[in-house]
Amino acid sequence: MVLRLVKENLDTYDFDKVLSAYAPAMEACERAIKENLFSDVPMVTQVAEHLVMSGGKRLRPLLVVLAADLCGYQGLRTATFGTVLEYIHTATLLHDDVIDHAQLRRGRSSCNAIWDNKSSVLVGDFLYCRASSLIAQDGDIQVLAAITHATTYTTEGEILEVLKSRDLSLTQEEYFKIIEFKTAILMSCATEVGAIIGRASRKEQEALRQFGLNLGISFQVADDALDYNSEESKFGKANGVDLKEGKLTLPILLALKQCDDRERKVIKAGLMSNRDGHFAKVLEILNKYGALQETLQLAQTRAELAKAQLAIFPDSKPKQMLMALTDYVVARNK
Repeated sequence: MVLRLVKENLDTYDFDKVLSAYAPAMEACERAIKENLFSDVPMVTQVAEHLVMSGGKRLRPLLVVLAADLCGYQGLRTATFGTVLEYIHTATLLHDDVIDHAQLRRGRSSCNAIWDNKSSVLVGDFLYCRASSLIAQDGDIQVLAAITHATTYTTEGEILEVLKSRDLSLTQEEYFKIIEFKTAILMSCATEVGAIIGRASRKEQEALRQFGLNLGISFQVADDALDYNSEESKFGKANGVDLKEGKLTLPILLALKQCDDRERKVIKAGLMSNRDGHFAKVLEILNKYGALQETLQLAQTRAELAKAQLAIFPDSKPKQMLMALTDYVVARNK
């Protein structure tokens, strides 16, 4: 029911409509993202372009643009910091794919599958360095502090996820800490940076930071459900990738709280085997206990918490678009 209601709302506002409403600003971001990819080493540009220009939704740059507009700023700094956050996000994807031995990213072969692990790691490092250069050129210490904080936590989240891989003792508290660090913190940083360059008050900056944090958690929780019930052609990766990589995501944690010993062994086998054959059996258990629906309900709860943070702002076009974007991250099927 939760998912159906949100999809009805998307008849009015969907992701493409939000992008269309901010086409000039997003086109400026796109130009900056492409122009700053150049390297004197051709392979660096080639590897970076393969992922950066592969059709990502530019959610983080869009959040910078929307938050800045909400706070009264529409200048070129949104393109600069949209580029910075897209590069940092892409660098984490390059490193993640190496760690996870991923073969597919956004429906295409991953960089490490086409080139090799060394190239992927080093190009990820290049993107971090290019992002740092853009921050330095802008010279805003407050923005630097926000982005440095977020990047540090993103790295710690990746380390924590690796340490907890295939660990059936993982708690929900630990799970939410991982997704806050790995996913939500960069979205929180995007909205906070938008508020900073919009010269918002401290209270408004904090509201937008919390908005981005809850949005990011909602995004990842919904993502965890999509890994079990989405179409590969739309979502860009095969079902069951998280299971195959040994990741205990929220649907698994919810099912483990209710299942019997036999079902627990089935789930454990799926997490430990690194093979595809266990997916159908695990999915049957998740559906038996309503774990996917409960996951989506929790994603919706976080989305509502995100929208509540916008209450201090008067009604406006950017506020409406942020609300619509929040509904989208729960209801998306691609």
